[in-house]
Amino acid sequence: MLGQETIQVEGMTFAYRIEGDVLRCELRAPTNGWTGVGFNSKNSIVGSDLLLFNVVDGKATSKDLYVKSLGNPMRDEDLGGKYSIELLDALEDEKSTVVRFVIPLDSGDPYDYAHELDKDFWLILAYSIEDDFEHHSRVRKHIPLQLKHRE
Repeated sequence: MLGQETIQVEGMTFAYRIEGDVLRCELRAPTNGWTGVGFNSKNSIVGSDLLLFNVVDGKATSKDLYVKSLGNPMRDEDLGGKYSIELLDALEDEKSTVVRFVIPLDSGDPYDYAHELDKDFWLILAYSIEDDFEHHSRVRKHIPLQLKHRE
């Protein structure tokens, strides 16, 4: 992606580019299970906007979640919010899962993180060895970050 920023940690890669009022993203993890990315103003999974993805039999699935409490991620729609992921594509090979998606910088949904340029936030990257979203992550890392716009 031209003008992208890339973050790498524990074998996971998150790349993004700001395009107008959306964030175009690519998430890669060394797993054939689910992979996820979260956004939060504080260094915690609780209160985060969590996006989970898996690929089963070549078909990609995504979930737009808000983590109400430890071990209690809830679908935005179940809380009165809205699903706000545009899943572009996903692929899985014997070593990794890659998903490409677009989310609004600010969806207006109180359960989605409102992204602002040059403002500190926490990026959460995670993956599991299982495709079942109920399965806990094998790896979860929290990274302090600021969104930057690059031409």
